[in-house]
Amino acid sequence: MGKAVSVLRSGGKERKTKRLFRRTVSQLERITNFSKTEIKQWHKLFLKDCPSGQLTEEHFVSFYVGSFQSGDSRRKAELATQIFRTFDRDGSGTIDFREFMCGMNVLMRGSITERLKWAFYMYDLDGSGSISTNELLDVLKLMYEIRYPEYGLEELEKTEPQLQMLAERIFQELDEDGNGVLQMKEFVEGIRMKPYLLSLDVEGGRLLIFE
Repeated sequence: MGKAVSVLRSGGKERKTKRLFRRTVSQLERITNFSKTEIKQWHKLFLKDCPSGQLTEEHFVSFYVGSFQSGDSRRKAELATQIFRTFDRDGSGTIDFREFMCGMNVLMRGSITERLKWAFYMYDLDGSGSISTNELLDVLKLMYEIRYPEYGLEELEKTEPQLQMLAERIFQELDEDGNGVLQMKEFVEGIRMKPYLLSLDVEGGRLLIFE
């Protein structure tokens, strides 16, 4: 009898899980630019790496740091933590499949406004709701190290003054009230009005929005 009850409970739990998954797929179809087939494919990949259905910050940071040979591991971990935070919408410390897909949607198929909002959260290192020149410069330096892995420490140090000038130029263009920090509205609307800022870089690439 006990075994039969256990089987019934297990079957009920499985049906509930399937219903929840179908509901999640339906929601993601509405709020992202992925098809049902694509969402299911992503789900298989997600569960392969995260059988529990929850991606931890430690797992995410470890994978990210290991993906790039160049740059200081501590610094790369800082950037990875920021990326994780932009995906972790509810601040739970883990990323579920829905959060993961919403984040990937912005990066892969998001509009310019969506990607700019995401970039803003990336640059807001302390989560204050605004970006300082130092925060912008810090992330630009990290992105530069990752984008140009062939450069050694000496070459990276030579480019720092240029990146400093880039950060200051962006602030001059976007800081409308002159208070020394950028708010979300200033950042997003400013770049939409001045799209040439997206092409600013010391090597001809694009660092302001992550590609």
